[in-house]
Amino acid sequence: MLKFLRLGTNDCMSFAKKIQIDTSVSGILKIIIPLILSCLSSSMMFLIDRFILMRYSLDAMNAAMLGGNLAGLYAFLLMAITGTTEIFVGQCNGAGEYDKIAAPVWQMIYLVIFTAIFYVPIGYFSDHLNLIPAYYAKDGIAYQRLLTYFCWMPGLAAAFTGFFIGRGQTKIITIIVVLGNLINAVLDYLLVFGVKGIIPSLGCKGAAEATIIAETIQILILAGGFWSSKNRQHFHTAKNYKFDKKLFKKCLTVGLPMSLGRGAELFAWYLVYAALSHVSRDLATAHGIATTVYVLIAFICDSLSKGTAAISANFIGKKDLASIGMVLKKLTILTLILCFIFMFPLLISPRILCGILGTINEDITHLYPTLSIIFKIQFINIVIESQCAIFWGTLISGGDTKYINVTNLIGLWSFVVLPVALLYAFNRLNSAIIVHLLSTCWISFCLLLVYRRYKSLKWYKSVIY
Repeated sequence: MLKFLRLGTNDCMSFAKKIQIDTSVSGILKIIIPLILSCLSSSMMFLIDRFILMRYSLDAMNAAMLGGNLAGLYAFLLMAITGTTEIFVGQCNGAGEYDKIAAPVWQMIYLVIFTAIFYVPIGYFSDHLNLIPAYYAKDGIAYQRLLTYFCWMPGLAAAFTGFFIGRGQTKIITIIVVLGNLINAVLDYLLVFGVKGIIPSLGCKGAAEATIIAETIQILILAGGFWSSKNRQHFHTAKNYKFDKKLFKKCLTVGLPMSLGRGAELFAWYLVYAALSHVSRDLATAHGIATTVYVLIAFICDSLSKGTAAISANFIGKKDLASIGMVLKKLTILTLILCFIFMFPLLISPRILCGILGTINEDITHLYPTLSIIFKIQFINIVIESQCAIFWGTLISGGDTKYINVTNLIGLWSFVVLPVALLYAFNRLNSAIIVHLLSTCWISFCLLLVYRRYKSLKWYKSVIY
């Protein structure tokens, strides 16, 4: 038995060396590019959902946006906590403590099991827990209810995903997300529109069912990878299943601020969208379309944040601060290049996107001038937010999540929510453009404060248990 354990330890170290993370451009790109593709694929899933519903009915799209935003809030409350596995796994991997890598994932699996039961009553009372206007209520509530029942699934996926991202194994995440995206797209079309004589048209409910099926398949593949024979041997993924109260509490300590912060952020945007929806269908539609396009491009920020957190966590485990600084400089250059590639067409020719939108069954040409201005503002916002994402990821890698979320929420509620509420109260909320201009102020505020926090080095600490 002792001989077997020694062999297992040596094999583990040999295997782990193959996935060590370095500061070279190629080393950074090996982590970032798969995450970019994964986040792009996830954004495409969201975009396809909305465009299919848009072709089905603009009211269906707006209803799904409102209902989906609230269901997404519930999901992110759990995802923000279970996603901390990326931090713990990354620091353990960097420190060479491979026998500890699987334990945080198991703690988050237990958290998902515990919280899943609470989503059932929340989903059941969806007709009372919403701000959906009456003309969107039927589709929006049905969409919200179904997704809320299964809000625990993204949290479980995030726990498994952290196991791979924290060790720099991002290719499997890319494959899984792309596969889920394709499945969701096919099922979306079949279930939303139906197949004559075979499948009835389900509208918003069909879109929700397609998402749930795609997420189920993704989780099954992730779980299979986590419990594969190689990972069972090298990282003891089938052995470190015991509930560890101390580790569980530490995961909550790091993740809870992210959870509450992310939840408050999503709730803020839900209130903004609800306010626009109660003013008029046109405002809701313009903001809904702009938000859909924004989510497609925002994959840059998501991938940079995740990639930075994974890389920095490994170097914190090695106690190598200098390498983190080198990585950030290279990521800043990469960010500007990515923003130029993906956002420049949006800046010089927003009419192209408007033309694509012209394929829907309802006339929205009167919204084109507004959308053109919003797209230009979004270009600026993405550039600023992508820089924020780099520093966010770095602070998160050290477990410094409270400062990030307090800063983010103060800025969001002060620069966006409060002004929108005042405009709504005084019947002055007559354009969706103002919301995006206010967002520029909020993101700029966050960048300034988060950069100052990074320079202070107060985030540079270990959270290895």
